[in-house]
Amino acid sequence: MLRIVLGTLLVLAGLSSALVTVLARRTNENTLAGVAAILSLLIALLLTIFIVPPLARSARVEVANLDFPLEPTSGGGVFLVIIVVVGFAAWNTGNNLLFLVFSLLCSTLFVGWMAARTSLRDLTVSARFPDHIFAAEAAPVIVTLRNNKRVLPSFSILVEARGPGDESEENTKRRRRYLKRLLAYFSYVPHHAAAEQRVEQLFPTRGHVLIDGFELSTRFPFGFFRRRRRLRARNVDIIVYPKPEVISDELHLLPMYAGRMPAMRRGAGHDLFSMRDYQPQDDLRHIDWKATARSRRLTVREFTSEDERRITIVLDTRLPRNATGDLSARFERGVVHAASLIKHFIDERAEVRLVLGDDVGPFGSGTDQLYRCLRRLALVTPADPDGVEIKATHNVVEHDYAILLTAAAPGSIPANIWRTSHVIYL
Repeated sequence: MLRIVLGTLLVLAGLSSALVTVLARRTNENTLAGVAAILSLLIALLLTIFIVPPLARSARVEVANLDFPLEPTSGGGVFLVIIVVVGFAAWNTGNNLLFLVFSLLCSTLFVGWMAARTSLRDLTVSARFPDHIFAAEAAPVIVTLRNNKRVLPSFSILVEARGPGDESEENTKRRRRYLKRLLAYFSYVPHHAAAEQRVEQLFPTRGHVLIDGFELSTRFPFGFFRRRRRLRARNVDIIVYPKPEVISDELHLLPMYAGRMPAMRRGAGHDLFSMRDYQPQDDLRHIDWKATARSRRLTVREFTSEDERRITIVLDTRLPRNATGDLSARFERGVVHAASLIKHFIDERAEVRLVLGDDVGPFGSGTDQLYRCLRRLALVTPADPDGVEIKATHNVVEHDYAILLTAAAPGSIPANIWRTSHVIYL
């Protein structure tokens, strides 16, 4: 806003000084005219230094958002300047040789445009992403470019993936902005054939990435212009998981004393659960012969199943209002820490449950449960600080041991949750 006001004032001051210069010359006030002219030059210099560069950057961004199918390169800009100079010289002098050179330069542009258009014609793209992608970890992507032309090959093809950008308030006021992601470069694709590349893609942050199209571009044959062609594709939803890290040493002992609970259900353990009458499917080794002799009926022993280890990972999604430091960075550390804990306890063959605010997930174990929890962590966002998630957590951890990750200040955790949880402050 300040820059706009300053620019407006400088423009008005420049116009006023120019007007004063004209009037002073008409009235033969040479001294006043000289001072006004010098002032106009100073204002023009200030505009050039402070106003023109931001306007040029904004114009460049707007032109980039327009996404024209033809974009001149630096060499193409020089070539266009040469064409303009030669054309002006030919028109000004009437020299036939200059007209011949001008026509040769124009025909070069036409040939380059036709060659690029032909190289991009009848191409199809497919990309195969892995099922599980982690943030800041290279993911292998297989890109296939097929040339359906019967006679002509394609040269120098750059393949990029396109998807909607950040849906922020600033972007929603304008038209939808698209982001591009470089996938692969193919120097040569034969006619009626396909070329395939395996490339590494890096997703720096967790979250949701949508790819709804591809963009093919080429600078073939002269490199003066970059011609683009867009291809629509079936929407590809990519979930980027937070990358688990190695947890600290003190947490390795948690499963040894926490989370263990006797499973009060029938199983193949060692503790006696009950005595009952024999059934045809029962194992004969479980018959209690002393009880059978006393009751004069076949009686079998039932045992409890082995002890279970159940761990509840609770991520407090509230961010305190008056906390110091970067809250978003602390929240991201909490997400990564939760992912690391889940992976650790699942590797320890414990049953794990993830609680995100008031979103309570089911208990589970194994790889499927790990990826379900990582998917939820990939999409979690901070909640309203006035929420009541930390109070509702007591019902979750009442019967199971829990590890609570929170950005709240020490001493603000309710006592009933503190007694049944291991609290990690972010």
